[in-house]
Amino acid sequence: MTVARLISPTLRSGLLISVGTVLLVLPFVTAMQPAVVVTGIGIGALQVALGIAGTDSQGRGTLPVSAQAVYDRGLAIGLLAVSVLYGIVGDQAALGLFGAAGLAVLAVTVTTRYSTRPL
Repeated sequence: MTVARLISPTLRSGLLISVGTVLLVLPFVTAMQPAVVVTGIGIGALQVALGIAGTDSQGRGTLPVSAQAVYDRGLAIGLLAVSVLYGIVGDQAALGLFGAAGLAVLAVTVTTRYSTRPL
């Protein structure tokens, strides 16, 4: 294990569920534009689902660890792309929300140990 890979797959799932829940709730609570609310609900639901699917390494409804790594990278890139698009349109609040979520997912992705073997 390297110093950069400190987060276990279980903690990764919890962090993704937390960030996804924020994306589900925060745009609605802060009365952002309807497009931002719909985007937050869609991406937040996807993120929570990916977090739940990664809570165990085997069984029904779970994802293999290698697939989790790919989905996490894609989610981070997608969130950052959405934030750039909202920035281009001029919605600074959405740029900040999705940019922060994208950076959080990217940080989780970079520091997660994507293996099920014990330390």
